Amino acid sequence: MFTAAVLTAILYFTFLLEDVNHEYSLLAATFFLGVSVYTLNKVTDVKEDSINLPDRTRFVKNHRTSLLFVSLESLSIAIVFAFFSNPYAILLIVFAFYAGAFYSVGVNKTRTKDVLFMKNLTVAGAVTIGAVLFPLFIHVGSLLIITFVAYFIFLKVFINTVLFDVRDMEGDQKAGARTIPIYLGREKTRNVLLLLNSTLIVWIGFSFFAGLFFPYHIVLVVSLLYAYWYILRYTRANAATSKYEDLLVDGEWILLALYALPFFLGWPTF
Repeated sequence: MFTAAVLTAILYFTFLLEDVNHEYSLLAATFFLGVSVYTLNKVTDVKEDSINLPDRTRFVKNHRTSLLFVSLESLSIAIVFAFFSNPYAILLIVFAFYAGAFYSVGVNKTRTKDVLFMKNLTVAGAVTIGAVLFPLFIHVGSLLIITFVAYFIFLKVFINTVLFDVRDMEGDQKAGARTIPIYLGREKTRNVLLLLNSTLIVWIGFSFFAGLFFPYHIVLVVSLLYAYWYILRYTRANAATSKYEDLLVDGEWILLALYALPFFLGWPTF
């Protein structure tokens, strides 16, 4: 439910940046799509999570059939909401689900998440495609805005997925998964993430001088600084694993959406 809320917040924040009307049926479709894909992923990730998140694994093992049912029903509900917004949006819902299924289940015992870099690229790419293309079913006129928003979302989601791989290094190593932190090591991974996040300084600067994304520049700067904090926090060698990491890292999107709301409503005024 939390991850689905995060995906919904990403789409909502995209609506704000791209200055399009809030299509609530698309927000609802995104929420249920998130429930479907993430639930399926938890059912298939029992091996890794038994080491990284044992409490969650016990719950999944005890309710495997029910969770599969929830995943399929949530997909059906997402399709219905997408239809009420724009029938063509159904294609995007189905694409995202199969991308998630290939990521979690794979074909011929080959999963996207087991291939170096592909895990992070697939997640970030799928989220970005959904967040950028859904508003096109309403209206977005500027290719520059679409490109800038796509870069922002892709980069933020990519960084977040790599951070969780840092947390899950022990379980991923025992499960034979190939992730960026395992390949590069904790210190080099931290440096890469800090460098990627720093590119947003140029991104925000250009957006400001080009007159893009007004009045959300303060929100974007807060996002930049907040990312520096959690990258440094969760890539430390002695960083303790906590169940609250999801709330602090992925939960950033919910915080950004809430922080941007007063600006959308016209407060404060300058």
